[in-house]
Amino acid sequence: MRSRYGAGDGLLGELAVSLASGLILAGGAKLLAVVALLPANGFVPTWLFASVVPVTALTAFFVTRRVGQRRQVFVVVSAFVPTRWLAVLLADLVRALDRHGLDVVVKLPEYDHSSQTEIRQLAALRAKRRAYLGGFVVVVEPERIRRELTDFCTASRLPIIFLDIRPFPSADDYPPRTAFVGCSPEAIGRDAARWIGDELLERGVQQPRVLVVAGEAQTGRQARFASELRERLPSARIIVNTHGWFARDRAREIVDRQLRQLHRRGERLDAIYCTNDEMALGAADAVQEHAAAGSARDHVIIVGVDGIPEAIATIKSGGTPLEATIVQDTRRIAEVATDVLLRLRAGERPETEQWVPTAIYPIQ
Repeated sequence: MRSRYGAGDGLLGELAVSLASGLILAGGAKLLAVVALLPANGFVPTWLFASVVPVTALTAFFVTRRVGQRRQVFVVVSAFVPTRWLAVLLADLVRALDRHGLDVVVKLPEYDHSSQTEIRQLAALRAKRRAYLGGFVVVVEPERIRRELTDFCTASRLPIIFLDIRPFPSADDYPPRTAFVGCSPEAIGRDAARWIGDELLERGVQQPRVLVVAGEAQTGRQARFASELRERLPSARIIVNTHGWFARDRAREIVDRQLRQLHRRGERLDAIYCTNDEMALGAADAVQEHAAAGSARDHVIIVGVDGIPEAIATIKSGGTPLEATIVQDTRRIAEVATDVLLRLRAGERPETEQWVPTAIYPIQ
């Protein structure tokens, strides 16, 4: 991908700073010379001569500082440690921006997946908007903070790229100079339902009981999964729990409780769909713990979302209920998002919503 703000632009920026500073200093020197040639008994205030040098130096300093600060962008993420896919995405985004000569300022949340924390972060960035040439935002609970998002984008007048979670329900709702880059939650839910449906049908399971462990921030993933699976298996019994918080320990607790309830009733669980890999790994932990305790393990199929390295390694190893994941290509998302930011910065009008295709691992 050709850089729109790469090494050449960096050199031009440095030349522009040098030229501006040189012109200011030259002007100051000329003024000094004029003052020096005036007669001593002229009507020149003594403060004029004394102030020329410091004023000229300070002006050159602030021009240089202002231009230099415009080469950085900010990234606001909704979580970092518990959601490793976002950490991988951030690493790929930093590398993509570095290839264009851009520095990154990362804003980590005080509390993970907190919309109130994000509102405070955006307010702080708005106050320092002149330090940045644009930014990236992973939104938390967009339906709750859409007004704040719109106000921030409008007031900052910076190109803003939203990642991972779609911030507005329609492309027409986006403020000027903003865009979204990510994977379709509907496509993710559809692919997961098809994979699980095919596996269940191949095993002769016509009336499966399926647990969905999800978070409230990605409702499209679980809604499309449920509707698609019911089309393929109309007798499927689907239980949806949206309190997984995208966390491994939380998902393990949910699955453990569900398995205990089903076993007390003499019922079984056939499949688990988790809307990210962290929760899928937690679900696998719970199923394996029940198997180790001697509880009947009814060949539970677990499918996750993201394609983080640990999930793929677990699937490769075999012998665990985690059998597939819907992969979101973080490198491709980072490259497309960087390109869209630079195009907006250059005054172009790219597509407001740009969807990066997903893939299923392993391929059936």
